[in-house]
Amino acid sequence: MVATKPHAVPKSKGGIDAEDARRRREASTIQIRKDKKEEGLQKRRRPAAAAAAAPYGGSSSSQPPQQARTATRSAEAPEPGLAETLKSLPEDVQLLNSDDRGQQLEACIRLRKLLSIERNPPIAEIIEAGVVPRLVQFLHCFDDPMLAFEAAWAVTNVASGTSEHTRVLLDNGAVPVLVQLALHEDSNLREQSMWALGNIAGDSPRCRDLVLSYGVVPRLLPQCESCEQPRAGTSAGPSHLSSHPHVYQPPPGGGQANLVAQPLLSAAPTMQRNATWLLSNLCRGKPPPRWALVEPTVPVLVRLLQRQTDDEVLTDACWAISYLSEPPERIAPLVEAGAILPLVALLSHTMPSVQTPALRAVGNIAAGTAAQAAALIAGGALGPLQRLLSTGKKELRKEAAWMLSNLTAGDREQVAAVCAAGVVPKLLDMAAHEEYEIKKEVVYALCNACCFGSAQIACGLAQLGIVVRLCDLLELPDASLLLAVLEALEALLRAGGDGFGINPHARLVDEAGGCEKIEALQMHENPEVFEKAQALLEAFFGADEDEEDPLTAPLATAEGFSFG
Repeated sequence: MVATKPHAVPKSKGGIDAEDARRRREASTIQIRKDKKEEGLQKRRRPAAAAAAAPYGGSSSSQPPQQARTATRSAEAPEPGLAETLKSLPEDVQLLNSDDRGQQLEACIRLRKLLSIERNPPIAEIIEAGVVPRLVQFLHCFDDPMLAFEAAWAVTNVASGTSEHTRVLLDNGAVPVLVQLALHEDSNLREQSMWALGNIAGDSPRCRDLVLSYGVVPRLLPQCESCEQPRAGTSAGPSHLSSHPHVYQPPPGGGQANLVAQPLLSAAPTMQRNATWLLSNLCRGKPPPRWALVEPTVPVLVRLLQRQTDDEVLTDACWAISYLSEPPERIAPLVEAGAILPLVALLSHTMPSVQTPALRAVGNIAAGTAAQAAALIAGGALGPLQRLLSTGKKELRKEAAWMLSNLTAGDREQVAAVCAAGVVPKLLDMAAHEEYEIKKEVVYALCNACCFGSAQIACGLAQLGIVVRLCDLLELPDASLLLAVLEALEALLRAGGDGFGINPHARLVDEAGGCEKIEALQMHENPEVFEKAQALLEAFFGADEDEEDPLTAPLATAEGFSFG
């Protein structure tokens, strides 16, 4: 039987607290966040497959820097057929160490072909042959872009290997010269150096910070905005296949090549893609980079979101903004720069590869201050989020629910806006039918709405059927999630009680079998769970200690009291 009036709930360690809810959300976010290697964005290798022409008209084959990004490879043994190919390695090393530029170039080409093998390239074997110092030396040949380009290509593929392989490049001083080459007036060499720096920066926060320390960002930003926007759905070719390729001509009498800080308008879109990808790797990682070093990227990234139509550029720009939005104190500059509106617009992009990082960035902003979350809502984020809850992409549904849980963990105005957007019926359906990892995020979103919304909102949620759904969740295995469900039920029960008559929400809990499940939780191994369950039973479903059992209380009669 339900209680005839509500009772005060003893305060327990699991009481509703906004800061505690945000801490739980941050802990859940760690699980949502993909490991940087798992995301597969930080390293990629340039293969030697199927290009029509070499950048400088030589005998080498090349491919535009548009390859799918691959995770860092483990140090596996080369393929069996590679042993025969490696027989020529001593001769390649001899050519590389000669004083003849032609032989040096030929050796570089042969080495980078080995390093461009599709599967398990012999990076370790080539490093053991001692060629890395010589390759780095050729990077300094500013007046010979063909040789420097081939050396940079080989270095790029060495840097696509393990952290041990990358460390060899660091130990031989590859980073500062690659940063210099990022200003080279030859577009192919400039682009290849950025690719190599992207692989190095993506290896670890230490490598990222080293690249940043050489002042690469000011050199990089002009390249991010240097290309005209390609039309949607088109894919531009590599710069060396354009109708007017930019081929460097050495200055009369030799000397160092000119280094330019301004972008070349003739540069191909591949330049912009590589530059933006490098920029995203410079922004990623834990601990985050020094803000002073990456802050200049913010306005450029926002302009890319506003103006770009190239999917790859948009993807990497969104990832960069998502990295910059952590920790929360770094969100304000992004909001002030105007990042919210383009990010919200990209939630409706046709490509999941763009939607995913845009949603990650927007979710981070939603976890910021109340004003930042309100700006997201005002920017129209709830409409795209509601559509993403029904997408066929599991990760997008999960992250959309995660973002909504951040919004419902805010103030009453935020909760009211989420409920007014009409997402609650969909969330209730997902709480019943989604797989567990998505269901967790959905449940947090619903529980936060109960806890941080007004009593009027709680009553509206009860009318939509949230009580029954929460009672169905009282057998979840996750203690923290169970605690959230119990707190949500407490908020609903408080909202349903007016001090007079039967609490309608208590009746709903009782009819849904919730009382029995809450009683069972008094035996739960987690102390916070059983304390919260006990408090709920005492407050809303049990008799006061001072009240007498009506079956044993004496009956008043004319003759006095009689006991039944």
